[in-house]
Amino acid sequence: MVGPLRHNKTTRTLRVFLGVGLLAPGLLVGSAYGVTQTADQGLALALVSLGCDDADDASYVSEFPGVTLEPRQPLARGEQVFGWRQTLQLPNHRRAVLERIAPQGHLRRISVEIRDSDSNPLLVVLADQDCSLREARAIRYQDGRAESLLLLDGEFQPRADPVPMNPPFPAGKDSGQVAVALVDSGVNYLLPEISQHLARDAQGTPLGFDFWDMDARPFDAHPVRSEFFPQRHGTRTASIITREAPQTRLVPYRYPRPDMQRMEDLITHAAAAGVRVVNMSLGSNRESQWTAFEYAALRHPELLFVVSAGNNSRNIDLEPVYPAVLPLENMLVVSSVASDGYPAEGANWGKESVDLLVPGEHIAALNFLGETVEVSGSSYAAARVTALAARILLRTPDLTAAELRDEILSLAQPAPGNFVRHGLIAEPSDLVRQGDLQSLAIHSRSVWQDDYPDGGDVFMPTFVILGDSGWEMGRVREITQEAAALIRACGITVRPAGVLEVEANPSLRDFSRSNAKLLAGKVMPGGSRVFFIRDTLDRPAYDAVTFGTGNSRRNPELRFTVWITALTRDPHIALAHELVHVLLDDGAHSALPDNLMRADTAPGNLLLTPEQCTGMRDNARKNGLLH
Repeated sequence: MVGPLRHNKTTRTLRVFLGVGLLAPGLLVGSAYGVTQTADQGLALALVSLGCDDADDASYVSEFPGVTLEPRQPLARGEQVFGWRQTLQLPNHRRAVLERIAPQGHLRRISVEIRDSDSNPLLVVLADQDCSLREARAIRYQDGRAESLLLLDGEFQPRADPVPMNPPFPAGKDSGQVAVALVDSGVNYLLPEISQHLARDAQGTPLGFDFWDMDARPFDAHPVRSEFFPQRHGTRTASIITREAPQTRLVPYRYPRPDMQRMEDLITHAAAAGVRVVNMSLGSNRESQWTAFEYAALRHPELLFVVSAGNNSRNIDLEPVYPAVLPLENMLVVSSVASDGYPAEGANWGKESVDLLVPGEHIAALNFLGETVEVSGSSYAAARVTALAARILLRTPDLTAAELRDEILSLAQPAPGNFVRHGLIAEPSDLVRQGDLQSLAIHSRSVWQDDYPDGGDVFMPTFVILGDSGWEMGRVREITQEAAALIRACGITVRPAGVLEVEANPSLRDFSRSNAKLLAGKVMPGGSRVFFIRDTLDRPAYDAVTFGTGNSRRNPELRFTVWITALTRDPHIALAHELVHVLLDDGAHSALPDNLMRADTAPGNLLLTPEQCTGMRDNARKNGLLH
């Protein structure tokens, strides 16, 4: 890597060399990715070196003849100055912004951002407290349009594939039923999990729009802090809506931050696209930014707006957040609730302004890269209410927006305290799931024949394989045989009572308590069952989950069920471990070395003690699980 750019003669020589080379084309670095910015890289490195030295203006003028320096701006938090920022106009028509972060005089970071004469961002470099270059990012342009973001290492070499910045929509067709608008930072419509839900016209053209850049590509990017490090919010929000309401036709909009008066055009566009529900997980403190939205919302009473209350830890009745506090009859305002029924940490509230509390903490979502991440906040609570609204409309499509709002509010329960107007919806994904129920198709499969020992106790759970979950009959049989061999040491034979394959909506293929309750209540209810599923939505995420008497009191349909994901490590050991939990009817783990019931399932943990074997037989007989 380049550097470290320490304060010595070598550094000074490097700086002069780079300074001389600023206007020369140089060699192309990373040309496979279209990076032709060697001169800009040299400029950035020279500025990093000057920033590390905390050089004065005379040094910049000496280094770059003809440079124009704007006054250095202190960076402060309250009265504490922690650094400075300075802008330079270079004679080669480049503009550079140098930022030095050094709280109490201790250098922490140097950053240099290079822009062209039209203020288009070209390159940023970041150096650490030792002045070693750690990371760089560059933006590639084509025909004047930002095409991709290049992620570079300390030697300006690509460290990952380029990130698209404004790509065209992939081909597809409209397959949803209820049109839902998402007004956010856009979505990553290149992800199959998103693109399959896009609302499209008869020609297959998606119906959304980017009212920020004013083009038909609402790609997920919120570059207010930095074009090089854009925030990605919309994809996460959209993934929750489409997971909890898979019949959604998603109409994505990138909100018009440069000119919020365009909100009127956005709402008009959504109404013309046939949208019924508009999710708005966004807001600000300035009422003037929302006048156009308020006017448009009043003109379109057929639309229901689901708005987040915000995450400022404040009562928005007293300290308003917009649009949440606007007096609109066709709007629901949602905040996030903690497990105790009170507003979650950081979530806003307001007896007059906030309608509902809904779980929005530790929710699984897809990020911009398509990875499963954990998210929290009122944005995601609002998304869950939007999904609930879509499911209600799927069941009862003729509802007006007012009727839809009333039906959602009718599902609320009293909430402790005096924080919101209507109450709490404890688990929206439990409600109005006719679409998921109708998707269930259960097929009985032949049970494989193995040589089972004569005599002894027999444990016969039903095996349930979710379609398209990553599980196949042959794999299930193999790990079951290996798991049974571990339990047979206790004189208990494990054999399936039956094998079922279940076709279901994709939203049902992953574990959540809500999904588990629905499946367990409909697929061979009663008795012990093992469900082979795709993944888990729970956070923290466990490869396998078991319900016994103790943790199923509120949901008795889950008693004696095991849920094992397709990515489980050492699945035969994990299955044996979970089946022992069922037979013992106890969720406790063992600290004994090499024991199967250690909390960490591992290839070396295979043993069961005589006491565990006795406990399994006694408790399983008492619960009617042995034959």
